[in-house]
Amino acid sequence: MIQAITALLTIAITGTGSTAPRCVDSPPPSDYMYTFRTTGDSDDDPTLGTVRAHGDRIRIDMNKNNSDDYILLTNGGQQVMSVHPDKKEVEQMAAPNFEHIIGTSLKAVSPMVKFNVLNDRIRSNKIGAGPKLLGYATEQVRITEQFDIHIVALGFNGGTKHHTVVTDYWVSPGLYLGDNPLLALLEHAGTAMAQTDAGFVQSEESARARALQGTPLRTVVNETSVDDKGVSKTKTRTIEITSLKIEAQPPALFEIPSGYRIRRNSFTT
Repeated sequence: MIQAITALLTIAITGTGSTAPRCVDSPPPSDYMYTFRTTGDSDDDPTLGTVRAHGDRIRIDMNKNNSDDYILLTNGGQQVMSVHPDKKEVEQMAAPNFEHIIGTSLKAVSPMVKFNVLNDRIRSNKIGAGPKLLGYATEQVRITEQFDIHIVALGFNGGTKHHTVVTDYWVSPGLYLGDNPLLALLEHAGTAMAQTDAGFVQSEESARARALQGTPLRTVVNETSVDDKGVSKTKTRTIEITSLKIEAQPPALFEIPSGYRIRRNSFTT
């Protein structure tokens, strides 16, 4: 699992969404830093990263060997810039393209392969009080997504798979740390094929925005798929914030160094 996730992150950080606004009790702190970790079913090496915020800018560094690349979000998270210090280059793109890049990439292979989304249903409910995480009280919220994907490849019937994705969030109400498109990308990986449908994407974002009144400190995604022959597969992915400090951050970390070439990415949904 972690190898696939790392590959998706590599695509994102070198090549190309913001979610619907959330209702929160207070505005986000202007400066903070947190670390995060993602793990899957058979992870030997978890994916680790650090997020820093200063004013309306957010910087995301991945703990990857032999890479100084990082992501910079500007204009209140509406613009994503992938910064490559080794090339002295910045790739700039609109934020709404980012977290759904997997679904958009799948959509781009048409007309060779078509993904038809059928019988989609999304519901949310509050489970109750959760444990304290990083010293913050939490509540557990669950979003359940069910949908069928019928695949047609080069005109041939590829069959239908029935998907159920159950995502549990442990949220501290009112604690809002801004949108992290990388974590959103990982969270949405289980519904990637359904994201080829614009209506599904809109429904998913609306459900998430209504259900979550703050930033999840822990997210557990359980995916189940069943094909036409009754063969079932399950996957589990955990995303968690492992440390949080509300403190001033060096402004220089959020500036593009002089002399860097800026390229605009035309990748769109």
